[in-house]
Amino acid sequence: MATPGVGDTAPDFDLPIRARETFSLAAALERGPVVLLTYLFDFSPG
Repeated sequence: MATPGVGDTAPDFDLPIRARETFSLAAALERGPVVLLTYLFDFSPG
C-alpha cells in the first residue's frame, strides 16, 4: 500500500467503538470533513 499524502481520500472502514456500535468513515463523511489521527504509543511514564 502506498503512503497516503495530504488531501488523499482514505479508504472506507468501520471500527468497533462500543458493544454493538461502530464508527463508519463513510457515515462520518456524510456529516462533513473528517480528520484521521493515529497515535500508536510512546515511552513516556505519564
